[in-house]
Amino acid sequence: MYVNPHFAERELPVLHDTIEAVRFGVLVIAADGPLAAHIPFVLHRDEGRYGTLIAHVAANDPLARHLDGEHEALAIFSAPRAYISPRWCPSGGLPTYNYLAVHAYGRPRALGDRDVVLKHLGELVDVHEERFSHPWSLASIADDYVDERLPHIAPFRFEIDALQGKRKLSQNRTPEDREGIIGGLRERGADDDLAIAEVMAAYPYLNA
Repeated sequence: MYVNPHFAERELPVLHDTIEAVRFGVLVIAADGPLAAHIPFVLHRDEGRYGTLIAHVAANDPLARHLDGEHEALAIFSAPRAYISPRWCPSGGLPTYNYLAVHAYGRPRALGDRDVVLKHLGELVDVHEERFSHPWSLASIADDYVDERLPHIAPFRFEIDALQGKRKLSQNRTPEDREGIIGGLRERGADDDLAIAEVMAAYPYLNA
């Protein structure tokens, strides 16, 4: 991913926060041509230098044949994005998008131990259910029901070798332009518009 220095994000906790805010990413492996899967991930922040991702693909997915720790892979986490109209900027300019994105690089390796796989599935459920007042738990269904389905997934561990982060939030604009953009996004009011407006409002701009 090309990252203009204006928009580079290098703080590891911020990159981790973005991954955990998104959770659902795209895994791309270069094997037999490019292969991709759209899947949810669990991040273990303290495993490895940059953290470790745990996830699974369908066992029938061609990508599952290449979870051997030999193939380089890219996990893409694309967070909120919003169209930016020049009409919001006193200094004018051209249309663009503001957005957040993180790219994680590593070599996925299959998980074979049943207990490790069950722990992953339990974590995956828990991080998505925690928003509910009465969360559903994997432990609420029979073990044999889960065991019947384990052969249909290919779980893997993805230790992150490198991380790239991009937070394109009009850092190269004037404070007046940014105020106009935040106001325009709030007025337009879609979920991603409001999310980007809030991130912009909290961002520590150098020329604020």
